[in-house]
Amino acid sequence: MGNLTEILRVCFSANALVTGIVTIGLISIITYISFVLERKVSVASSFFKKVSINVAEMLLLILMLFIITIVFKSFTGGTEVELGGLLANAELTILFYCLFIFNNRLIVLLNVFLPFLYHPSSDISRIQGPYAWLFVVAYLILIIVIDYLYSHKDVLAISNYRYLSSQVLFGVCWWIFLWIDYKFPLVDIIGMLILFEVYMFIVRVIELKMSMYMHAYNDLENKVNYDALTGVRNRANLNKISKEVFEKYNQSNVPLTVMLFDIDHFKEFNDHYGHDVGDEVLRHVSHIVERELHIDDSKGQLFRYGGEEFVILLRNNDTQRAREIVNRINQTLTAMPLFIQETRLDVTLCFGVTMLRRTDKSFDDTFKRVDNYLYLSKNNGRDEMTIEGKIFQYEKTNVVKI
Repeated sequence: MGNLTEILRVCFSANALVTGIVTIGLISIITYISFVLERKVSVASSFFKKVSINVAEMLLLILMLFIITIVFKSFTGGTEVELGGLLANAELTILFYCLFIFNNRLIVLLNVFLPFLYHPSSDISRIQGPYAWLFVVAYLILIIVIDYLYSHKDVLAISNYRYLSSQVLFGVCWWIFLWIDYKFPLVDIIGMLILFEVYMFIVRVIELKMSMYMHAYNDLENKVNYDALTGVRNRANLNKISKEVFEKYNQSNVPLTVMLFDIDHFKEFNDHYGHDVGDEVLRHVSHIVERELHIDDSKGQLFRYGGEEFVILLRNNDTQRAREIVNRINQTLTAMPLFIQETRLDVTLCFGVTMLRRTDKSFDDTFKRVDNYLYLSKNNGRDEMTIEGKIFQYEKTNVVKI
C-alpha cells in the first residue's frame, strides 16, 4: 500500500502537473511548426532546401529540450529523484514525439546515439557490470523502435495500438538505462513510467486534434485560393499575390513578366459539345500549361482569372523567356489533343505578354496593358501571341506525338 501511495504521489504532485502543462505546450508548438515546415518541402524540393528544413527541425528539438531544462531550474520543491525523473520524462516525451512527427534523419541519429551522449563518456561501467546484458537488450529494442518510428509513420498515424506499443517500449528502454546509471528506486521508476504514458496519451490526443484542425484549415485555404474545377490558383489568390509581386518588383532591376491567355472559340466547345466537355477543355489546358511551367523550371505561377482566361506570373524572367514558354505550350497542345468519346478536340490559345514597368502605378496598369495585348491577338485571328504590342505567330516545329 505504501508503494502505491508513493507512486500516486509522484504522478499527481504539483511538479508533475507543471511539467505536464509545459511539455504539452511545447508539443503543441512543435505540432504547429511541423505542419508549417511540411508544406514547405516536397519530393521535388532541392537538396539544399531539404537539408535546411532538417537542420531547422533539429534546432527546434534542441530549443525545446533547452526550454524544459530552464523550467526545471525554477523548481525548488521535490526530491532529487523526483525532479530528475520528471525532467527525464519531459525530455523523452519530446524526443519520441519529434521522432514520430518529423521525417528527419538527424533526429533519428540523435536518438540512436543519445544513450551514449547523456552519460559521461569516460564512464563505461554500465556495459561492463552485471547489468551489461540488460543495457544491450534495451538498446537493441530501442534501435528497433526508432527504426519503426522512422519508417512506419503512416501506419502509426492511424494505428493507436502500434503507436501505444512503440511509446511503451521507448519509455521502458530509456528507464532501464536510467535505472542502470542512477539506481532510482523501483517505485519511482514505475511511477515515472506511468507518468510518461499519461503524457504520451495526452500528446496523442492533442496531435490528433491539431492535425484534424490543421488539415481542415488547409482544405479551407485550398477552397479559398484554388479553383475547384482546374486545381490551379484562382482570381482571389491572384489579387493577393499580384500586390505582393508588384511591391517587390516595381522598383527592382529583376524582371517580372505577366502573361494573359484564353482558349480560342471556347464558347463553341460549350455550345456544340456541352458544358461537361467545356470543363474538360479547361482542365486539359490548365494541366498542359502547369506541366510546361514545371518542366521549364521557370517558377511560373498559373491562375484561372475567370471563364476561359488564365494568368501566368513569370518571376525573374523577361519576355524572351516567356515567348519560349508560350511556344512550348502551343507545341504540347498540338501534340496532345483532347480526345472525348472518340472525338478529337484541337485546342488553341492566344496570349498577351508584357513586363512590369517602373512607370506602372499598380498591378492594374500592368494587367490593363496585357489585357489589351491579348485582345490584339484575338482580333488578329487568334492562335498567336502579342508581346509588348507586337504580334507573333507560334513557331511551327515537328513535335513527337505523345
